[in-house]
Amino acid sequence: MKAVYYNPVDEKAGCVIRSISKALNKDYNLIKKELGINYNDEAVFENYLFKNGFIVDNCFKDKLLKNINLKGINIVFAHINDWYHMMCVIDNIIYDKNTFDDIKNMKIIKVYKLK
Repeated sequence: MKAVYYNPVDEKAGCVIRSISKALNKDYNLIKKELGINYNDEAVFENYLFKNGFIVDNCFKDKLLKNINLKGINIVFAHINDWYHMMCVIDNIIYDKNTFDDIKNMKIIKVYKLK
């Protein structure tokens, strides 16, 4: 697994929108508008993902990001200590503003896979 820099808009706490915009190939600001002000709420972004063709793949729960292999279009929700983060992973390439060294030891909470 490797990481490729992806950051369409430099905005704090924008990982949810950034991940979805990359996965769906949609404009960042459009996603932000569609999600509304509570976009970081898990129920809000999860509902949006389900409406856009994603399913939950629980086989990666509690594994480290560096130890998984993801094919297709995925959004990974993970954490390390008190840092919670979402990132888009397409064919085992992470698209994010953080380097792989920053995120490789994150523990998977959920993987959303595009059907």
